[in-house]
Amino acid sequence: MTDGPDIVVVTRDRPGTATVTLNRPERRNAWSVPLQREYFHALSELAADADVRVIVVTGAGGTFCPGADTDALQVYGDTGTTNPEMASIEQPEWFPLLVPKPVIAAISGMCAGVGLAQALQCDLRVTAPDTRFTTAFAKRALPPMHGMGPLLARAAGESTAADLLLTARTFDGLEAHRLGVVHETADDPVRRALDLAEETAATCAPSALATIKRHLVAPWVDRVREASESVDATLDDVLSSADFREGLASFLERRPPRFPPLSRDWFPATREE
Repeated sequence: MTDGPDIVVVTRDRPGTATVTLNRPERRNAWSVPLQREYFHALSELAADADVRVIVVTGAGGTFCPGADTDALQVYGDTGTTNPEMASIEQPEWFPLLVPKPVIAAISGMCAGVGLAQALQCDLRVTAPDTRFTTAFAKRALPPMHGMGPLLARAAGESTAADLLLTARTFDGLEAHRLGVVHETADDPVRRALDLAEETAATCAPSALATIKRHLVAPWVDRVREASESVDATLDDVLSSADFREGLASFLERRPPRFPPLSRDWFPATREE
């Protein structure tokens, strides 16, 4: 599987704004290394563009991002390691948090796994009521990748983060709004996000927006970085595990997973030990 040159499209339809569209509709915008590289590159260029004051991020074909591309996950399961091309991406995983301009996610269709992590790195999130959300990781025998733990806690609190990570349940846009995972719902989230972006660009000082964002993000950047790096340090062991292969197989075969019990290696040591 190869990606074409336009997997990320940037348009400028409203004054002071730019829209970044994840553009792999044939794969429902499933996340890949080339997609991450091009998305972060687009954000970097827009951050330096004086004509752009607010950025909107959305997905082509009526869906945001359903998570990692399953073709890539199968390769990881076969090789027991992540794509070495990740090293070619200049920006860190938490780069959207560092962009000094408001980033608004317009979400529809499916938003799961790494797709949800990317939405949570945006400053504001508008979703369609029937969007389906899930953290997904536990059902694939994966740790909370991409800083998902602190990103969810930042948006919706520690209790909601525990609920959504430990159950990996699917919830809709209305519940996402009630829980605080998103800021509002709209039947046309792209139009609503663009309206917010245009109004903000026209009425708010870019210097103030950059300062406000820096102060809002500052208490969380180190937590997201530490969580991402901690998970990445153990990822090869996870990807080479039987649990991960079973989690992926059950998803692809559309059946309940058959995970073995927790091994004693995970149990706290007793005094006698």
